[in-house]
Amino acid sequence: MATHDEYMLIQCQFGKMDKGRMRLGLFSKRLVISFLVCLWMLYLTEVFTIEAHVISGNGNPGLLMVMFAVFSFLFFGMELWKVLNHMNIAKRGWLFISIGSFCTLIISAVLEAAYVIDLIKQLGGSPSNVNSKIYRFSWINQYTNTFYINAYTYIIFVSSIVFICSIQKMFAKR
Repeated sequence: MATHDEYMLIQCQFGKMDKGRMRLGLFSKRLVISFLVCLWMLYLTEVFTIEAHVISGNGNPGLLMVMFAVFSFLFFGMELWKVLNHMNIAKRGWLFISIGSFCTLIISAVLEAAYVIDLIKQLGGSPSNVNSKIYRFSWINQYTNTFYINAYTYIIFVSSIVFICSIQKMFAKR
């Protein structure tokens, strides 16, 4: 049986207690749950987006998933920001985190651009192209929901939050 002091030490190591006060851990319940909801929204957006080789006239069922995904991304972003702001890392550690998150941001942005360009080619061009499947549609339609909600945009969002927070923590006075 663990003593009270051993229990408190274990709680401090897992980010649950800080000298008797509750604090946010890296894996807080709200952060994990909101992360899982974001993954679920990514999946549902993919499922409800019509593939480029299919002809559809049923409206945009994925638009609802896009809206829910945006809200789940924002909630996750707020939780991630809280957790990052409560982390106690040396400035050198924040430097490495900022470099890593910036590199991740750039790579994800390049992959997102390639993904969008490829999907536009599969659709036959932009909405202004007469031969395109999305001719006279707006850019938000049943074929293009995944332009906005996909793994690359999610990684761009997360790495942007981590980058901004790490820069803020590096230049903050202690």
